[in-house]
Amino acid sequence: MVRRRLGSVLAAVAVAGLVYAGAAVRDSAGQESAQGPTVGATTSSVRVLTWNVCGESGSCRAQDQAEQQAVRIANLAASQNADAVFLQEVCGEEAKNDVAYDGSKKASTSLVTLVDGKLGEGWSVAFLPYTRPAESRFGGSVPVAPSVAPSYPPRYQNPQATSDFRCRGPLLVGVQGIAVAVKGETGEPEEFELHSPKAGLFLKALCVRRAGSAPVRFCTSHLTPQSEDLDSRAGFSYRAEQVQRLGELVGDGHDTVFGGDFNSRPPDDPSVGADRNILAPLYGKYRECEQGASGTARKGSGTMWDDTDQDLRTDRKYDYLFSKSSFSSCQVLSDPALAAWSDHLPVLGTVPVTTG
Repeated sequence: MVRRRLGSVLAAVAVAGLVYAGAAVRDSAGQESAQGPTVGATTSSVRVLTWNVCGESGSCRAQDQAEQQAVRIANLAASQNADAVFLQEVCGEEAKNDVAYDGSKKASTSLVTLVDGKLGEGWSVAFLPYTRPAESRFGGSVPVAPSVAPSYPPRYQNPQATSDFRCRGPLLVGVQGIAVAVKGETGEPEEFELHSPKAGLFLKALCVRRAGSAPVRFCTSHLTPQSEDLDSRAGFSYRAEQVQRLGELVGDGHDTVFGGDFNSRPPDDPSVGADRNILAPLYGKYRECEQGASGTARKGSGTMWDDTDQDLRTDRKYDYLFSKSSFSSCQVLSDPALAAWSDHLPVLGTVPVTTG
């Protein structure tokens, strides 16, 4: 279930007031979609930052420096004047610490809680944990052979998860997941399940709508890594299914900015091979941050540091921001100092969003 933001959330009656002409409706197939803007709609420019902060695994560069990493995230949000921040691979919900597993931890506050405190008053933070089909501390599971079924199993109904993905490292507490921080008050977070492999993380999308006169919707997700996308070897891909679901939940997308770590290269990347069609539906329906006004380019700058040389930037683009309108600016923040905190580079975009 979606975790409420760490500060104050609007009361339910106030959330109800966010239902405006242009909110989600159901199409003929019963899927939620967003109507286009109506008469009296307003357009506002928002700045959004997305960053896979690699805040958990044993290979992550800041696994024992959560407080310093929280300062870095909050400073980025402030220096870049961000209206929203999307985080992936971030530790939250320290209340889930279990003495049987976490008794030796030397810290008691999760990275998400630290980020919330460093952002300060005026920000709302929502967190959604990953889950895994396993009972072990780290979510280990038995590998599943590639499926040979001609069609997908029932959509968006993953097997029952039995374990959160606990954060490792003596100074990392809580469980791993995704988070959305928004400057201003927000309504209740929304959780959407993404069809995921039987072995690996059960992934989801998290959306939050800002309150006020410009109720922009902000959504983030983290798609299945290519190495775990087992069914791609049988002729289809869980990532392709996840992308389809993202398009359904975003709908028309005129009031939404979404993005995150999509673990796929863009369609026109010359090295993608069979993966070139994974993100093509999103490029066909929305504008990616680096496309600019023309909307023709379906490639972009690398958002990954090298696996062995953390100061070397690669050409791999895995991190994205999308919206219905063209972004007026887009940057992959490549300060070498950021390499000390994650194997991903942050992406920052400015885009006009129409609401109402």
